[in-house]
Amino acid sequence: MSGIRRHLTYANVMATLAVFIALGGTALASVIITSNRQVASGTISGHNPPTGRHANLIAGSVDGQDVRDLKWQPLIPTNGWVGNCFHTGPPAIAKSVEGVVYLRGSVCRNTFSGSYDAFVVPAGFRPTRDKRFPVDEGGGQVGDLEIHPSGVASVSDYPGQPGAAIELTSLDGASYALPF
Repeated sequence: MSGIRRHLTYANVMATLAVFIALGGTALASVIITSNRQVASGTISGHNPPTGRHANLIAGSVDGQDVRDLKWQPLIPTNGWVGNCFHTGPPAIAKSVEGVVYLRGSVCRNTFSGSYDAFVVPAGFRPTRDKRFPVDEGGGQVGDLEIHPSGVASVSDYPGQPGAAIELTSLDGASYALPF
């Protein structure tokens, strides 16, 4: 006991107390934080993140409340493509404060124009490398939307194979995190 008392100084007691407070505060923060809205971007990647680059979102943590107040900008269809097909909404794009880009609306064409390039994503919303994801083309058909670093967005009938008779492509639900 006398050996312990000999090392029991004011500085040692304060250092030990500081460690307990710091660790206790970290544990408390991990219990209180429940959404990406409560922390800076780049800090939450889930309890079992994949290796390499990945999205900074907790599954199920983003809902309508998170995207309700986004400032949507119209996307202008090109090369014979048009928007608001079958009254599904004009194509639009928005970015959250966390850097997640969201798309909504639809594009379509009645005849093949010779180009699969449907619109151009504005600067500030463009990925740093090709981003490809599945999109609903109606009638149970799934297609691809690919956004290039140049901003050009191309549509194909099914993954990797361009088609000639695309009628409708829904952009609803397509999203990606920047920088990607």
